[in-house]
Amino acid sequence: MKIFSFLIAAVVGLLAVGSCVLPFTPPEVTAADRYLVIDGFLNTGSKDSSRITLTYTQLVSNKNTFTPELRAQVVVEGDKGSTFTFTEIGKGLYRLAPRVFNSAENYRLRIKTAGKKEYLSEFVAPKQTPPIDSVTYRIAGDKKSVQINVNTHDPLNKTRFYRWKFEETWEYTMPLYSLYEIKNNAIIDRVENINTCWKTETPSTILLGSTIKLSQDLIRDAPLTNIPTATNKLLIKYSILVKQFGLTQEGYEYWSSLAKTTETTGGLFDSQPSQITGNIKCTTNSQELAFGFFSAGVPQEKRIFLSLGLGLYTSCAPLDTLSIADAIKAQAFLLSQYLPEGARVPEYIIGDPGCGDCRTKGGITKRPIFWP
Repeated sequence: MKIFSFLIAAVVGLLAVGSCVLPFTPPEVTAADRYLVIDGFLNTGSKDSSRITLTYTQLVSNKNTFTPELRAQVVVEGDKGSTFTFTEIGKGLYRLAPRVFNSAENYRLRIKTAGKKEYLSEFVAPKQTPPIDSVTYRIAGDKKSVQINVNTHDPLNKTRFYRWKFEETWEYTMPLYSLYEIKNNAIIDRVENINTCWKTETPSTILLGSTIKLSQDLIRDAPLTNIPTATNKLLIKYSILVKQFGLTQEGYEYWSSLAKTTETTGGLFDSQPSQITGNIKCTTNSQELAFGFFSAGVPQEKRIFLSLGLGLYTSCAPLDTLSIADAIKAQAFLLSQYLPEGARVPEYIIGDPGCGDCRTKGGITKRPIFWP
């Protein structure tokens, strides 16, 4: 997730002195301070778990992954006396199993870090979210991309502010098929099919919608993602799971400001970065900044599958044939057997794992439980 670009501070100044351009490095860019980032949502439905993610800001020049907050105490408190303790999963992720919540109760988030700092959110009321009407797609005229959109409405005209997240999964196959593998210096039949995989991605794009200026609380064809067919996600079977969240106006303004500063900043005429802190404060040090917005409610979701056959099958050729001994010595990637004329012992056709092992492309061989 991109971190709140108050750290970037301002668009790089172009200070022209004669024919020279002087670099401008605001102090926020090089400051060593780290601030806690809280990504928190309390799912007050009884079917899905709630998750809180705790990480730290980092310098813009730091290309490493974000540092998680480990061994924190994460608790949600209700204004009628209820408390719910989250369990640490790892890598800064804390989880609360599904349970029944009091819809009339307001909730806040309390965090105590391993460094003894405490953070507390404001109390928030669970926000009701209307169902998703449909998730639709449109194939571009040149068939080079497919646009995915979402439609929804609130007949009571009470939601007005929306946020969407999505998870996409697609099935893909490799051009070469491996029938054998080497284990313990012996060639055996391959048990696992590594030709077909499924890959899942969850983009962090901030997707928002508002009907505050409309007479009806109706969203039509809000764009979620555009999929280039060159990615081959749409070649065999593709699925997208869309999650919809109803927001308060404060929540919408937070996410809208965050989207502007993290996703459009960079050009000379883009929106200028601003300090975005949300509804969470550090109680042990009023000068300590914290970033994030805690909210609660029951999200709605809808999944669709597409079998459009859009993309291009790639081809790969086998590399060579090796004897049993040479194949084992080289720890080669084995495809199939080959029996030369007059020979009694087969040789093995070998290939590039990148052409035959779908796991090299980041997918898994286990079929998702929701896959038809």
